[in-house]
Amino acid sequence: PGCLELFEVLDKTLHAKLPSCNLVFLSARPHLYKSVMEEGSYRLFRSLVLDERRMHTFPTMLPGDRNYSVRGFLASLCLGTKGWRKVGEHKYVTFSNYAELYPEYD
Repeated sequence: PGCLELFEVLDKTLHAKLPSCNLVFLSARPHLYKSVMEEGSYRLFRSLVLDERRMHTFPTMLPGDRNYSVRGFLASLCLGTKGWRKVGEHKYVTFSNYAELYPEYD
């Protein structure tokens, strides 16, 4: 089994008889004009859920921040992968804020 099967098993173990979606993806891509950056990811999700039936649910996607993304890209030119550290820290804060909305999913 692959990661899509793992996502499904983990999602259904909370309450097997109640449908839910606790699948959340973090993206470094920022939310820009009319969701241009997110549309590619949602197109993939739509295909995996509806066309291929390989994913059991539509996930939530938390977008990145334009300023962190630009700074991360520029810093990575000099620092390599270390230049993306602030982007990762911002993702952590974004997810922590999201998780506070749903304390029942600890």
